[in-house]
Amino acid sequence: MFFVGRKKEDISNMRKRLALLLATAMVVCSMTGCGGSSGGAENGGGSGSSIDTMVLGVNKLNGVFNQMFSTSAFDDQISDKIFSNVCQLDKDGKLVDNAGHVETEEIKAEDGHEQVKYTVSIKKDMKFSDGEPVTIDDVIFYYYVCADPTYDGNSTLSQADIVGMKEYYYDTKDYKKLVKEIEDKYSPENISEEDFIKYLIDTKCADWFDDTLPGDVGDGRSWAEYLKDEGYDASSIKKPEEMLELLAKCEYEKYAENYDPLSYYKQKVIKKNLGKGTKVEKIAGIEKVDDYTCTVLFDSVSIKGDREVSWIPITPVHYYGKDFKKGDLSSIKALNGKPLGSGPFTFKKYDNNLVSLDANPYYFEGEPKIAHLKFQVVNDEDKLDLLAAGDVDITDPSASLEIVEQIKDDDNLTDSLVDNPGYGYIGLSAERIPDKNVRKGLMHLMNRAPAVQSYYGELAEVIERPMTPTLAEYPKDAKEYYGYDKEKAKEYFEKAGYKKVDGKLVKDGKQLKITVGIGEASSHPSTPILTQMANDLKSLGGELAVNDLEPNVLFNKVQGGELDMWVQAWGNSTDCDLTQIYGSKGGSNYSKYYDSKIDDIQAEILKTLDLKERSKLVAKELDMIMDAAICMPVYQRKNLEVYNAMNINIDTLPKNITTYTNILQYSTDIEKVEMN
Repeated sequence: MFFVGRKKEDISNMRKRLALLLATAMVVCSMTGCGGSSGGAENGGGSGSSIDTMVLGVNKLNGVFNQMFSTSAFDDQISDKIFSNVCQLDKDGKLVDNAGHVETEEIKAEDGHEQVKYTVSIKKDMKFSDGEPVTIDDVIFYYYVCADPTYDGNSTLSQADIVGMKEYYYDTKDYKKLVKEIEDKYSPENISEEDFIKYLIDTKCADWFDDTLPGDVGDGRSWAEYLKDEGYDASSIKKPEEMLELLAKCEYEKYAENYDPLSYYKQKVIKKNLGKGTKVEKIAGIEKVDDYTCTVLFDSVSIKGDREVSWIPITPVHYYGKDFKKGDLSSIKALNGKPLGSGPFTFKKYDNNLVSLDANPYYFEGEPKIAHLKFQVVNDEDKLDLLAAGDVDITDPSASLEIVEQIKDDDNLTDSLVDNPGYGYIGLSAERIPDKNVRKGLMHLMNRAPAVQSYYGELAEVIERPMTPTLAEYPKDAKEYYGYDKEKAKEYFEKAGYKKVDGKLVKDGKQLKITVGIGEASSHPSTPILTQMANDLKSLGGELAVNDLEPNVLFNKVQGGELDMWVQAWGNSTDCDLTQIYGSKGGSNYSKYYDSKIDDIQAEILKTLDLKERSKLVAKELDMIMDAAICMPVYQRKNLEVYNAMNINIDTLPKNITTYTNILQYSTDIEKVEMN
C-alpha cells in the first residue's frame, strides 16, 4: 500500500496542528537535509527596496493569509504583519501581553472538580486598518469560527475542554447519545462494507485519488500499476470514476485500518442535522463581560488553555462575519486572500509572487516607520545574492558553514542565529521491529556527533531527548542514553535471540534486515550516521537497506507504516505536549508504540501548571520514550536571519533576536524598524 495523506486517527481534527508543524519541517528539509528551506523559483518584478519600502525575501506562498485556515508557515509570515494577537511569546517562549491580557483562575465546580476560568481582555480604543473599532466581539468571533463543526483549519480549539464546547460542536445538549449512535454504526468494528466504500468514494480515498488517468500515486506509479502490484487488474479501465471504484475496493479490502470513516460520518451527520436548524447557538463556557473583556471556562486544568484563548489573532467580525452562520464558513474562507486586521500593516495586493503591504495608521503601537513592506518569493539558493545586491533587505537563507562565511566576508551584511524550535531525529517502528532489544541495539549503532559536527559545525548541536531544547521543560542536564557502541549493539541483538551463523546475524533462520528511509540523502546531515550504521551492522552479520526518497514519498511511507526506520524532523514546537507523537491515541504516533504509563504521565503533564513540577514530569516522560527505543534525537539546528545594513538602520532592529522574537516569523517590533 502507498499511503498518501491518510491516517487512522481523527483526520479532521487531531492531526491539524502537527500536520502543519511537520509539513513545515518537511518543506525546510527538502532542500538541504533539514538544514534549509524550499524557496519558490518564481520571481516577481519591481520589488527593489527604497527609503520607504522594505523587501523581505520569502519562500513560496499559498496565498492563504488567514491563520485560521493557513497550512503554511510562510503564509503566516504575511499574516503576522496584518493581524494582532491578544498575547504573544517573549524571547523565552513565554506568553506575554500584546494587544490584550489573559488572567488564569482555578475554581471549584459545584461537584468539587477543578475548573479554570480565563479572563481575556483587550486594550481599549484600538482600531482595525479600515478604521473600525476593535472589541471583544472580534475575539469571541475567532472562538466560534474555530469551534464550528465544519471548521477544517489548523486550530484545535474545538477539542479543548471548554464548558459547552461539545454541545455546540455536535449541536445537541445530549451529544453523548448522538456520538454513541454514530459510533454504533460507523466505528471500525461496526461499519458496513457498503458504508465504508461509500466513504472512500466520496472522499476519493481521503483526497488521494486526483481524478486523472493514468495518474501518479506519489512514487511514480500510475493508478493501474499500483492496483496491479496490489493484485487488482485495472488494465481495461478508461474512466476515472471506474478507477476510483476499484481503488476503493482495494483500500477497503487491504488497508481499511489506515482510514477514518468515523470522522467523516460524524461530520456528515452533524451537517445533516444543522440543515434542519441550529439547536445550540452558544458555547456555555464563553461569556462576554463588556466590550473589552470575556471569560472562557475550561472544565479541567490544561497547560495550554491560556495559549488557546489568547495566543490568537484578533479577527474583525464586521469584515469576516457578515454572512457567518454556524455550519457554513465559506464566506470567511472567501476572504483568505484579502486579509484585514489590526496589526502594523494593511494588505494591498498579492500578485506575481509579490505581496505588498502598507503601514497601518491605526496600529495601536504607533504607525510603522516604514511605509511599505514587500514580500518577494525567491529561491533559497538566491537569497544571499539578492541580499548582497540590495534587492532584498531581510531574508532567511539556509544556515550553512559556507553561507555564514560569506556573510562574515561582506561588511554590508549582518545576521542573527537562533535555535530552531524543532529537531532532527531517526524514528524506529515498534510495529515492524517489535523486539525492544533489537531497537536498542540499533540505537547503539548511531554515531551522531561526527555527522552533525561535519555538516553543521557550530550551526547545530547534538541533543539527547526527543524535544526541542528551546522549550523551558527540556531537561538541560540530560545525559546520553545510547552511546555509539558496537559491542553494546551486539549484546542487545544477542538478547533478542540473534546469533551469528555463517557470517550472518540470524534468528529462526532469518537474517536481521532493516529498511530505513531518508529524504535526499546526498545533502542530508544524517546520511553519515546511516552509512556507518550500515557498515557496522554488516560487520555484525545484519543488513541495513538505505532508501533515498523524495521528501513527500518519505512522508507518505512513514505515515503508511512501510519503513522500519526513517529520518525526519519536527519543527516549530511551542509547548511540551507530546501526546500527538507518543500518546497511544496520537495521530502522529508513527512508531506505533503504545504504553499506558506514558499516556498517564502525559495526562498529568497537561494539567500541571507549575513549571518546575511539570519539568520533572517531562524529564521522566522523555526517559520513558528513550527507553522504548523508538526515537533517536539527532540535532537541533540554527535558523538564520540576515539583514542588509546598507538599506536597514540596524540599530532599530529588535535588541533580542531569539527563537520566538524575530522579524520574519513573529514580526517582533517591526513597526520600529527604519530604513537608512
